[in-house]
Amino acid sequence: MFQTRRRLLQAATTWPAFRALQAARKEFWESKDPADWSNEEKRILLGQSPWARGGIVRFDVERKRAGATGPYEGVARPGGGVPGANPGVMPGAPTSVPIGERPPPVPSTDTGQSVEFRVLARWESAMPVRLAGGPEMLEETARFYVIRLQGMPLLPPRKVRNGETVPNPNEGMLEAIKQGSRIERKGKIAISCSHLLTGSGESVTELLLFFARGADPITVGEKAVTLESRFGPFHLSVKFPLKEMMYKGALAL
Repeated sequence: MFQTRRRLLQAATTWPAFRALQAARKEFWESKDPADWSNEEKRILLGQSPWARGGIVRFDVERKRAGATGPYEGVARPGGGVPGANPGVMPGAPTSVPIGERPPPVPSTDTGQSVEFRVLARWESAMPVRLAGGPEMLEETARFYVIRLQGMPLLPPRKVRNGETVPNPNEGMLEAIKQGSRIERKGKIAISCSHLLTGSGESVTELLLFFARGADPITVGEKAVTLESRFGPFHLSVKFPLKEMMYKGALAL
């Protein structure tokens, strides 16, 4: 019993010191000059840091049952032509029934499987991201918070012949994303997406969302903000704790 009490007393005296050591530990972007960041450290900052967080675009079942409008309207779970959402169908599988045979029963589309897309949300306008190799931001974009979304459920461009022009298959979806995206702030009015840009070719699933900083910019006292995006039957929500997004003593967004 004496030994147990002594161990408890030792733990009580060492725990505050351990907590203080943790609090004093600085991340590499605070303790090192950007010129000394390694490639691995840059990769971490760009892909897994307070400014770059993963999220999941989920198929909103309730909105689908209520009757979704706009792009992907009436999408059948888990397929319906949504890119990457129909893994059970083999290429070249027959789509018709031989003459004289009874048609098979209509398969149920509500299999219980979830349609999900992993997305990376990154604050491209944040100074640490830019120093780690993020894209150059034009001077006029300084008025905006710029968030990049990678891995969005967008359709790949159709291959075309020379000189042929085809409409963008994502035109309606992109407008829905713009209209349905905002930065939510506790106790304050949300910041709606002002406009967006999309990549091309292999970067077609990457988007840049622009949110005006305005006269009431985000402050660290708000503790956290959440990127919310609802488009068609899909929903994305990514929370960003602001106290972790400090660089050189200031909030970096």
